[in-house]
Amino acid sequence: MSSALTNLLQSLRIVPLGHGKSSNQVVVVSNARERLKVEDLPEIALEEVAQHDSFDDCWVVIYDRVYDVTHFLRDHPGGDDVIMDHAGRDATIAFHGTGHSGDAIELMKDFLIGQLPIRQHIFRAGKNKVLSLGIPE
Repeated sequence: MSSALTNLLQSLRIVPLGHGKSSNQVVVVSNARERLKVEDLPEIALEEVAQHDSFDDCWVVIYDRVYDVTHFLRDHPGGDDVIMDHAGRDATIAFHGTGHSGDAIELMKDFLIGQLPIRQHIFRAGKNKVLSLGIPE
């Protein structure tokens, strides 16, 4: 997909899956007025997340959920480099380790675009009860 078309889709908050691949799946990114419900979240594999690792296209995984934080990078109180260190990867330990506030956890919902497939879950897997304690919904 051409970068001009990709930029247009991103400005409309529609993000093509398979960025750089021949994929025709599309995820409509939620916004503050229209959040995705947990049961409606599309599955997005780690391999897909890994392709979104730049300042103009940044996804992270936190507690097995996928977030498009591209438009939040410049506003992050800790600086954009903190998020970019984990761009395209799981950022759960870094997120948890900094002790984010309840407001920060609530704000995350605005950037939620999907969840990992069950087979890739670490924190929300039924067998890992210790890891699932205290996870924000």
